[in-house]
Amino acid sequence: MNIGDVGKIAGAVVADLQNLATAKSGQFVVNRDNVLAATKVIQNQVDSLRDRTVDAAELLRVVPPGQDQVSGLVAEEWNRRLVYDEGSYVERVKAYIKGLDNLVVQLRESAIAYGFNEDEIEAALGKSGD
Repeated sequence: MNIGDVGKIAGAVVADLQNLATAKSGQFVVNRDNVLAATKVIQNQVDSLRDRTVDAAELLRVVPPGQDQVSGLVAEEWNRRLVYDEGSYVERVKAYIKGLDNLVVQLRESAIAYGFNEDEIEAALGKSGD
């Protein structure tokens, strides 16, 4: 794979991650009739994003195109900006996922407040949120 191919892949992955990281939040009304379904939808999204982020982060890592010092330094800088730094694309998506995780916790608490017990919540979510 040449550096041009890496650039195309990185560009596509960055665009996908950027779209996920900047997704607009919406509003929805939760009630006793839909709280379990809403919880399952959000949990499934969390699971999907978490899996996709791991794969995308791997694809974003830049390998030095040469053995020289400049190539190593440039690749290191790109990796920091794309994957490792606090404000990197990967970290932004992780923050978005954390927000969705928090929403799942709130929805589970709402389900309990609506009278559902933990067994009913787990049954509605399926094994590990499936």
